[in-house]
Amino acid sequence: MALTKFTENVNNIQALADIPDNLTSSELKEAFDKAGADIKSYINNTLTDEIDNNLTTINQTISNVESEIPDDYVRTGDSRLSNSRRCNNSFDNWSTARTNLKISYGTSLPANADNGAIFIKY
Repeated sequence: MALTKFTENVNNIQALADIPDNLTSSELKEAFDKAGADIKSYINNTLTDEIDNNLTTINQTISNVESEIPDDYVRTGDSRLSNSRRCNNSFDNWSTARTNLKISYGTSLPANADNGAIFIKY
């Protein structure tokens, strides 16, 4: 999602002469207001439109992906999961999760193991 960069020069006052006697009072006021007006125009006419257009695309992509998820896909909070298998990626309940997921470890391979068990040898 690339957004248009704001590239307008906002150093309008710094570019004025030290004594801007060649400007009318209204031209001087315009110079002071130009940076704010340029930023406001960019936000209202460019940035928000691009964000809105990108959000529409992102939301459509999410809808497309969600429609392709099979009905039997296990989602968070699925009633078929035990509490230990609902734990998050930081494994709040790591000990129970490790047991239920049949993960074990040791220095030698076990003599027998359940189907689907994971063994980490060190």
